[in-house]
Amino acid sequence: MRRKLSRMCLIALVLAFVTGCWSRRELNELAIVTGIGIDKVGNEYLLSMQVLNMGQAGSEGSGGGSGGGSGLPVTTQYMKAGSVFEGIRRLTTVLPRKLYFAHIRALVFSEELAREGLRDILDLFVRDHEIRPDFFLIVTKGVEARQVMSLVLPIEQSPATSMLKSLEISEKNWDPSVAITLDEYITDLMKEGKEGVITGLEINGTPEQGQTEDNLKSVTPSAFFRFSSIGIFKNDKLVGWLNEEESRGFSYITDRVDATVSEVPCDSGGKATVEILRSKSSLKGSAHRGKPLITVEIEAEGNIGEISCREDVSKPETIYAFERRTEQKIDGYIKQAVRKARQSGRSDIFGFGEAIHRYDPRNWKRLKDDWDRHFMSAKVETRIDVKLRRTGKVGQSFIDKMK
Repeated sequence: MRRKLSRMCLIALVLAFVTGCWSRRELNELAIVTGIGIDKVGNEYLLSMQVLNMGQAGSEGSGGGSGGGSGLPVTTQYMKAGSVFEGIRRLTTVLPRKLYFAHIRALVFSEELAREGLRDILDLFVRDHEIRPDFFLIVTKGVEARQVMSLVLPIEQSPATSMLKSLEISEKNWDPSVAITLDEYITDLMKEGKEGVITGLEINGTPEQGQTEDNLKSVTPSAFFRFSSIGIFKNDKLVGWLNEEESRGFSYITDRVDATVSEVPCDSGGKATVEILRSKSSLKGSAHRGKPLITVEIEAEGNIGEISCREDVSKPETIYAFERRTEQKIDGYIKQAVRKARQSGRSDIFGFGEAIHRYDPRNWKRLKDDWDRHFMSAKVETRIDVKLRRTGKVGQSFIDKMK
């Protein structure tokens, strides 16, 4: 009897700590946030919160505007407040559902805000347990974040989804594009001898026209966005931009090139397009006698993708010549990128200091306190090896055989 009573008491005690589904949240009670835009207006922040429209999420949807009742799969709500956290809480006064942040795809900052610094804002997104740090960071260039978050776009009508997919595809096929996630950027902020970068976004066309239903239905949209550059950061502040060629150099140095194309000149005039299919980069650093030396080693493979000149690529010597020209082209990209990073606030976005720290830690201790100055004078050597494996179905172009 006593054993039975003890068993019943134990069961009762266990049940007291079993809470069941106390923390459950039903889907019809949530407003799922897919993207956030943040601008600075005076001393306040303007939030552009893109929320999934559950009534339209599973359909193509049509209709205009970005407010409630739209036929689009998302709706954009705006709120101004003294802090981002306060703005999120204030949005509860206009939304009938609780905001849910586990599915954020893009966090967009205006250029003005990025130049002031992102440290305080990012703390919220790192600290909140509900937010996963694998979404993309984007800085607008020449436009406000709210204008980007309000675009009505064909194909992917949600701006946040469109930015996510465009960045993922572009990074894998076009070397000037980089996709930087929150956790990657925060990691760079905390590293010794490395600064961060964030993808830059521009709007082609008139942003106001891009917020109307006509932009969605037009064969040639009045406005669309594109990833055109990379933002250079010093600590947590935007200090400059890499253009397309400089962005290529950054991608090669930091081993971000999956696949891309590059034009190289022909001896006979015209040009050829080389398709890079695989690329591997590595950084090595040393500081013998206090003189920093960085070695960038790159091995790449590719094909001849297009020729608009009178070159016979069935000849080995022609292939060798194109390989050397491609190597020279990559070397030029790297030099341009290093030059711009030095001009833009002495920002070591490549991790040269980190490479010295890794390969020559003893000498790094002597350099790290004044690395900004040493970064400006560091010697950068390149060792680039490009192999072109295929030329397509033909050797000599039909252009050379035309009358």
